[in-house]
Amino acid sequence: MKWKVYSVLIFFVLAAVSCFEEDQAVPPYQLPADVDTFSVQNSIYDYQLYFDFSSGTVVSENENSDWVLSFECSDSGYHIRINSSDFWGLAPTGSTDIESVFTPSPDYIWKQDRSDGNPDSTAVGFWVSFDNGIPRYTREVYLLGKYDGIGYNLAKKVQFISVNEEAYTFLIGDPEVSDPDTIEVFKDNTFSYTQFSVEDNSSIQLEPEKKSWDILFQQYFTILYTDDSIAAPYYVRGVLLNPNQVEAALDTTIHFLDVNYSNALQNTFSSALDFIGHDWKSVRVDEATNSAEYKVRPGYTYIVRDTNNDLYKFRFKSYFNTSGIKGYPSIEFARLNTK
Repeated sequence: MKWKVYSVLIFFVLAAVSCFEEDQAVPPYQLPADVDTFSVQNSIYDYQLYFDFSSGTVVSENENSDWVLSFECSDSGYHIRINSSDFWGLAPTGSTDIESVFTPSPDYIWKQDRSDGNPDSTAVGFWVSFDNGIPRYTREVYLLGKYDGIGYNLAKKVQFISVNEEAYTFLIGDPEVSDPDTIEVFKDNTFSYTQFSVEDNSSIQLEPEKKSWDILFQQYFTILYTDDSIAAPYYVRGVLLNPNQVEAALDTTIHFLDVNYSNALQNTFSSALDFIGHDWKSVRVDEATNSAEYKVRPGYTYIVRDTNNDLYKFRFKSYFNTSGIKGYPSIEFARLNTK
């Protein structure tokens, strides 16, 4: 009788299996034809990478350590920036005597530029003001120092002397030496800023022409806030906007593939340099292991109005390269057509 029982069981098993539909293979995700991809090839912990949406390429890149100061290049420009991507800071001394000897002191107040790019909120500040077009200079001496994780190590002293349509003039020297060098940095209006290296006291044009790029991948200094709303200085990795007419907006309500020219314009655009910033990724810190877990925030679509006044949408796909190392963002992007 056992064979009869086995036969009945086999019958019921076959009958039950026949009630289920066959598994259907899920096709791999395929990007629409109008969507392109880009992946950073050099870590934004160590490099600054200038990206252009129209060509889909990095048009220029440099190591963070290649410069310390940058100078505004427009004819009327006078703003000076400090390179926080390489942990540089600037401290005003209250002195106008560049010949003075300066030594390390806990009393120095170290400053960085605001990450939103407000030109009136730089570490240098108003070293020059204009009274009916006539420049008036503070001639204050500043110290340049590099943060080592604990404090700032003095590197240079600098005094900004003058600016006109063609160039900046300033003095720079070692903090404990009384004989500074006189430097001229010339302007070129095809660029927003030109850079200066203290390695050999020379100007160096690292930033590409102002019409040739849209966003900058890099490390930078900013102010974050704790859960108790306490301000905390922090170095982050993210994206800054080109200050030359580039704007951006964020859409979290429409799926990336469904964002088009018309609904993109319903968003509010900003020219703040750190509008995209670092918040496109979340981080969970494990203090016990001194480690951090990063994840790209889902549903974040950024719209960028580029230097040609064209609109592009993009989203972050990863913060890691194929080897699983952080600091290598990848994005998907597409131009938004008016039709």
